[in-house]
Order: sequence, then structure tokens, then C-alpha cells
Amino acid sequence: MDDEKYVFEVEHFGRLEMKGENVYKALEILKGELSPDIQFKILKAHVIKNNDFLIDISEFVATI
Repeated sequence: MDDEKYVFEVEHFGRLEMKGENVYKALEILKGELSPDIQFKILKAHVIKNNDFLIDISEFVATI
């Protein structure tokens, strides 16, 4: 399975792009890159399809 690309707009950190098998894996990578001790707020989230099509998943990510 190919990794999908995710774009997260994170408060105080700006726009961060992650790759992962799914949104859960991408969020794990994001947490690891920022630091497990840091609490952060995701303002917006998108999945990139076909290298140019953004799908807004902000409401879904807010429930995780």
C-alpha cells in the first residue's frame, strides 16, 4: 500500500507535511517529530490525492 500525503496546519508550528499509510500513522509521525512531551493543536488537516487534490479532513482529525 502506498503512503498518502497529509498536510497539517499546527498552531505555533505552521504547515507540516507528513506521509503515512493512513491518517493515524501520519499523526503518530507528526507527534514523534514535534516531541511526545509537546501538546499541540491541529487547526486544519488535508489529505493530498493524486499529488494535487486536497480533501479537507479537519473535522475528522479533531475527533481523534
